Amino acid sequence: MKIRKTRLPEIIDIISHQTIRSQEELSKQLAVRGYIITQATLSRDLKLIKATKMPDENGVCRYMVGPASTMRSQSKSHSRHPSAHSAVLSVAITGNLVVVKTRNGYASGLAYEIDMLESPLIIGTISGADTVFAAVAEGVTHSQVFDLLSTLLPESVMDAARALFLSHD
Repeated sequence: MKIRKTRLPEIIDIISHQTIRSQEELSKQLAVRGYIITQATLSRDLKLIKATKMPDENGVCRYMVGPASTMRSQSKSHSRHPSAHSAVLSVAITGNLVVVKTRNGYASGLAYEIDMLESPLIIGTISGADTVFAAVAEGVTHSQVFDLLSTLLPESVMDAARALFLSHD
């Protein structure tokens, strides 16, 4: 049995170079490389490398490993990735609650990405199938939240919501 420290880079390589839509597909690819593991172990490994299921530039939901997920070999980047969240339809804010609407099935991945920003502005997120609720910390202005989300969400969505965020400060 091969150990985790040699298996994780293999998982990252597979996810980075192939369209992997399920843990079953990933498990088969790992088996080809000599790694026979249980689904529970694979799930833990995916969580450890911070892999998420996101739509790619073609709208296909697949596992992705972002800049912050490459075994901490790179510093965290908050630069905008235009196609990373193409499933986001709208964003709104009311009081200390941000509501992000997505296409069906994409909210969970987006909530995870918001959590991975590790921003003190956001206390936490809850996701459904097509909606993410993000709780904003006390004392944070709407314009601060707008700036934070602008690093993650599509420019067109943020432009449409600009008045909602910037009129309340």
